[in-house]
Amino acid sequence: MKKWQREETKDAKLFSGRKTPRSGGIWSFPGDIVTKDFLIERKITEKKSFSITVDIWQKIYNEALKSRKLPCLSVSLSNYNINLVILDKNDFLSFFNKHNK
Repeated sequence: MKKWQREETKDAKLFSGRKTPRSGGIWSFPGDIVTKDFLIERKITEKKSFSITVDIWQKIYNEALKSRKLPCLSVSLSNYNINLVILDKNDFLSFFNKHNK
């Protein structure tokens, strides 16, 4: 199993979700991981940085919108043991407020 596949499997478990068949490679199965609330795109790099481009965000945003989920990026800078979850600020605040009443 490749490193990115292991990371997707690990994230699916951590987020209480399931991996998307063929990891988002089929238009009818978007994203890498699906949870109750989120559609997650998983990115991993061994470099010191990862750029979030408009294209990357729009892809997961549009797929999440069609799936009625919140878009989320899970990014690992694997050589530095840095693991980030990236959400739109309004989505984060909405989710946070919904679960902290």
